[in-house]
Amino acid sequence: MDLEPVLGEENGNDNFRPLKTIPVFSFHLLVSALISIVGVGMAVVFPDNKRCEAYFLMLYLRVIFWFITLLFDHVIKYHHDKLRMNGFHDFHRATGVHKSVPLYLVSLWNTAIMAIQALMQHYYGDDFGEHCIQSFFSPIVYVSVFTAVECGILAIIHGTYIARVMRFNRARPLPDAMRGSFEGCSSVGLTQRNADVAELLEKQADLISFLQDHNLRLNQRLMQMNSEVRTITLPPS
Repeated sequence: MDLEPVLGEENGNDNFRPLKTIPVFSFHLLVSALISIVGVGMAVVFPDNKRCEAYFLMLYLRVIFWFITLLFDHVIKYHHDKLRMNGFHDFHRATGVHKSVPLYLVSLWNTAIMAIQALMQHYYGDDFGEHCIQSFFSPIVYVSVFTAVECGILAIIHGTYIARVMRFNRARPLPDAMRGSFEGCSSVGLTQRNADVAELLEKQADLISFLQDHNLRLNQRLMQMNSEVRTITLPPS
C-alpha cells in the first residue's frame, strides 16, 4: 500500500503507542494487598482491649482505599479513551470488564461492610464494645476476611489484565482500521440482524476519529516532504 511508508509499516508499527496502565494496576493491587495484610495482622496480634480500635482503623483504611480506587478508575479510563481514539476499539472493549470491576467491587464491599456495621450497632447498642473483644467473631475478624477475599478477586482481575496488556504492547498491532483484512472496519457500515445499534454507532465514531487523526498526520508528512523537495530543487542563489 502507498500509505505504508508514511505509516512506518516497513519496519513495523513505529506509530504504536503502548498502553501505560500496568504500573497503575500494579499499584492498586499492592495497596489492596497491604491493607489485607494489615487487617490480618491486627486481627492476630492486637490484644483484646485494642481489637475495637483495630476494627475502626480498618474502616478508615477501607474509606481511603475507596478514594484510591476512584482515582484509579479515572486514570485507567483516561488511558483507555486515548487507546480508543488511536483506533484500538476491539482491545478497548475486550478489557472493559477489567477496568470497570475494581471500582464496583470495592464499592460493593464497602457497602456490605457499612450494612453489617449498621446491623451490629443496631442490635448490640451500648454493648458493641464488648463484642469487639470476642476472640473469633469480633468485627476485626470479619472485616479482615472481607478484605482478604476482595484482594484475591482483584489479584485475578488485575493479573489477567496485566498479562493481556503486556501481550498487546509486545505485539505492537496496527489500529483496527489499518489491518490487512479490514477486520476492524469491514462491517462498520453494515447492519446485521440482531445487531447492537449503539455498538455500531460507537464503532463508526471511533473509526471516523481515527481516520481524521490519520489524515492529519498524512497531511503533515506530505507538507514536510514537499518542503524538503523544494529545498533540494531550488538553485543556489
